[in-house]
Amino acid sequence: MNLFSSEHQLESKEKFSEKIREHFLELTDGKLPNLLFNDLCELITNYQYDQNKRFWKQYPKSRKRYSQLKIEDLNHPFIQYLIIDYLKPMADYRTFAKILLNMNDEELSALEVSKHQYETK
Repeated sequence: MNLFSSEHQLESKEKFSEKIREHFLELTDGKLPNLLFNDLCELITNYQYDQNKRFWKQYPKSRKRYSQLKIEDLNHPFIQYLIIDYLKPMADYRTFAKILLNMNDEELSALEVSKHQYETK
């Protein structure tokens, strides 16, 4: 089955990338090193595009929903966990995580507790 032969076509990966970059550019306002910003955007684009592509195939009745990236998808806990996991090895990961996730210290700590509980249940 061709992904582009349906009534609701799957948006291109480049379009996903554009939307993701714009979203995180607004949040970061240049406060992240360019290399870090670019790597994270690529990581999130690859993850989210693959998810939508899989769901687009898996749920034919929901193709309209999965044909495009919705910005609210970027607030999903799995995206937040992906960001934390990527940043965790860095000494100042909490600073970058708070910027990317638009959170304060308490909110980030609560998210990390939730992440730990999810991963260890």
